[in-house]
Amino acid sequence: MGPLRYLLFAAIGLVVASVLFLGVSFLVTANFEAGTRFFERWILRATCEAFELNGVVRDTGGLPVAYAVIEVSYFDERLTTRSNSDGRFVVTADDAICDRRPPRDVSLVVMADDFRPKRAAVPFAAGTVEVTLDRRGFSL
Repeated sequence: MGPLRYLLFAAIGLVVASVLFLGVSFLVTANFEAGTRFFERWILRATCEAFELNGVVRDTGGLPVAYAVIEVSYFDERLTTRSNSDGRFVVTADDAICDRRPPRDVSLVVMADDFRPKRAAVPFAAGTVEVTLDRRGFSL
């Protein structure tokens, strides 16, 4: 009975050691994957840029249009600003697009008193844009 008992203890020891090895291996792999994902997300966030569009709003005569409302929308994001007294504006997103591919175009709408609204599709990476608004023709 003595040698059989040692053989049984050895078999049980191998099973327990194998289960422990697989468990530790799984934990190490899971932590490494989580750590890798954390660093990948950090690198992506550190290297990606937030959307920004600079521009100027003018009328057909080339004069600046002050205080025009500029609205840019893409995905579920809607950004709004007004032009300065010299017609210049800057639209900046609060958050960068890092976790998905940026859109090809953004929707731009510019509105001002006494002018027709202007709609345009602007490339996401354009950076700058010039918008020319047409005056409304009022007739009585």
